[in-house]
Amino acid sequence: MKTLSTDQLQHIAGLLAKAYRHEIVKEGDWWYGIDDYDFNIHDFGREGSGHFSINVYEHNGLGMDKYNHWIDLQPIYLGN
Repeated sequence: MKTLSTDQLQHIAGLLAKAYRHEIVKEGDWWYGIDDYDFNIHDFGREGSGHFSINVYEHNGLGMDKYNHWIDLQPIYLGN
């Protein structure tokens, strides 16, 4: 497993948000997986605010997420 820094994960999340903005906003709770991490970009809980939280889950080496531990990244604004 390749361990990435928080800055690297934030950068990847920004790229995902840019590439999939419309899909993320439409779904409101969006997931995307890469080799060792899964990204969950989701509405703050104030639907329609345009602000989204980002949580990243590490894989446990068996292809499964460790849902009892996650990394909180800086929220992003994607609009509505």
